[in-house]
Amino acid sequence: MAIAAERPVFAETHGNGPPLVFIHGAWVSRQMWAPQVEAFADNHRVITLDVRGHGRTGRPGGHDLTVDLFTDDLRTLLTSLDVEDPVICGLSLGGLIAKQYALNHPDEVRGLFLADTVRSIPPVPFPQTSFGKALCFPKATLYSMVRTMGAGAVYKLLLGGIEASSGKPWIVHDRVRKYVMGEVSRFSPSDFVRVFDSLYDYEPRHTRGIDVPTRIVIGDHEMPPIVAQNKSLARRIDGSTLSVIPDAGHVSNLDNPGAFNRTLDSFLTEAC
Repeated sequence: MAIAAERPVFAETHGNGPPLVFIHGAWVSRQMWAPQVEAFADNHRVITLDVRGHGRTGRPGGHDLTVDLFTDDLRTLLTSLDVEDPVICGLSLGGLIAKQYALNHPDEVRGLFLADTVRSIPPVPFPQTSFGKALCFPKATLYSMVRTMGAGAVYKLLLGGIEASSGKPWIVHDRVRKYVMGEVSRFSPSDFVRVFDSLYDYEPRHTRGIDVPTRIVIGDHEMPPIVAQNKSLARRIDGSTLSVIPDAGHVSNLDNPGAFNRTLDSFLTEAC
């Protein structure tokens, strides 16, 4: 196993072969991809990274966290590792970064695998203006809660609200819930808020410029607004296909790694 610690992000590489890059979701780390590293490193050069502000990459100093910054970081990393034409797999926030990378660098991506990707936060199924978002979903309320209760407690409260409204678990299995809560609880209130801001402040972009094989996947327990966003994404990316991972919620790669890996392997074989 080779470890790459080039700035601005920490990453690990495993195996040899066609490059396969995994980008994690908000408030977790590259470690969420352990089942995929084990499954694909025999035949691929698997690259996992800690997005700026997460894991071993750590605090971002004075920089505001944005999806554009994360995307630039990814290009810097892949350039430093001499990675060409990777398939990029991202989940949630990672899917946003992967999608934006393909828009910014259309000739540098071989394929996209977008899992439980959010288009905007809050994940309502209708377009939002910045003014409307600020009016209906003010950030100050969340800020106050995080400062008072801490990141882990607020995430647990949000998780409970999502599950109560949808009537099914958003994170299906206890082992996955324990992992996610452990990761989130490591964030200080200020660092949690900075990551939240990167999602909240993101302005959805067009996707008509994406012209590579694309598979969109969602867990069958995913919350309805995110399901709607992913179905819309599938319609907007020409030639993309959408698959549902059974017995899985938002963290579909960990809730059901077997089905997730089979879907990814099929995509790599058929489309890439």
